[in-house]
Amino acid sequence: MQEPITSIDPMRYREVMGHYPTGVTVVTGFNEAGEPVGMVVGTFTSVSLDPPLVAFLPTTSSRTFARLRTSQAYCINVLAHDQAALCRTMSSSGPEKFSTLDWTPSPLGAPMLSDAVAHIHCVPADTIEAGDHYIQLCAVSAMDVSRQVTPLLFFQGGYGGFSPHGMTARGDGELIAGLRLADLARTQIETLADDLRCEAAVMVAANEDELTTAAVAHGGRALMRELIGERLPMKPPLGEAYMAWAPQAATERWLASAGKDPEAAKTLQNRLSKIRDHGYAAWEAKLADTGTRQDLERLMARYATGGLTPAAERSLLSRMAELMPYYSDSGEFDDSQTYDIAGLMTPVLGSDGNIVMLLRLAQLPPASPGRDVKTWIARLRSAASAVEAVLRGNPDEPGSSAGPVQPGMQSKSVQSTADLGC
Repeated sequence: MQEPITSIDPMRYREVMGHYPTGVTVVTGFNEAGEPVGMVVGTFTSVSLDPPLVAFLPTTSSRTFARLRTSQAYCINVLAHDQAALCRTMSSSGPEKFSTLDWTPSPLGAPMLSDAVAHIHCVPADTIEAGDHYIQLCAVSAMDVSRQVTPLLFFQGGYGGFSPHGMTARGDGELIAGLRLADLARTQIETLADDLRCEAAVMVAANEDELTTAAVAHGGRALMRELIGERLPMKPPLGEAYMAWAPQAATERWLASAGKDPEAAKTLQNRLSKIRDHGYAAWEAKLADTGTRQDLERLMARYATGGLTPAAERSLLSRMAELMPYYSDSGEFDDSQTYDIAGLMTPVLGSDGNIVMLLRLAQLPPASPGRDVKTWIARLRSAASAVEAVLRGNPDEPGSSAGPVQPGMQSKSVQSTADLGC
């Protein structure tokens, strides 16, 4: 007979158990002082149908549960896939966090968070000590599904959702809107590609974490390396050219995803500030061989296929950041020096000053004098200004060649920048 295992390494335990995804709930109630209390729980489970029982498993050292366990009633709030920000708020230790949330009293009086997938109303039953956790049994008195969307999941240290193929067909409204907007810049990028004998592209946000190439043109000997619709990550430091002009909330979220190192956050903020001041972002090629570029292209292709676990994605993004050309923050190019420019990007801004799309130049001639780089930047920014004029309905402004945007039109026009949230 095999002897029982008496010791498991804690890190190994977490690693193996991290391969099993869990749902994310917030258990809410009131403490003895009548103050609302909530804790994020990834160990919520159904227990019994008759009688109806559920349970959650807080750690025995949890100070939040020490306050929550005195509540006379609980509300189990099953979070939706788009409530990761709420999850982070509830995970914080701020005493006033409930003042920033939208909630109402449940039938039993516990705080019921708005827009959750489901609410389970229950009262505490037995509390069982199990190792370094409690098993808090709860008797269910009522429950309901409040919102028919996919739930928030926790998996390998990351939050996300899932796409249940065959059950739902989720459209990507933001991406469709972005692709329509990209058509407004098509003439401009085709002209740039022909005149500068390079690759010119339009990039739009596919979602809050990814960019996608929405239109591309090639001139001279530029190769077709990037496919339309291919997703590109927007995780620090990747995506900084877009985030430099993104709304504040999006920028703060992007910065927060870089981790808790204050120096790293400061460096990223400085980079964003300099890009905004210049009006463009420039990347210079590293002194690397063709193999390095091919490695980066393989990683990009691997990311684009999707299906990465959070742990694999973090590793891949870290490696991509190492291989990426470095950002040039000087903003100045000397006519007498030569530069290997890997890419230039400049924004097209909406009337609110926030970014609508990026125009990008790549596969530019190597070892080019600074005066040529200045010319490329001027041409790129002029093209962006022309597209902005079209968005404003002023196609006769200098540099603009397309007609005004008419509400309701598709293909080479869009509904309106207001309707699209630009």
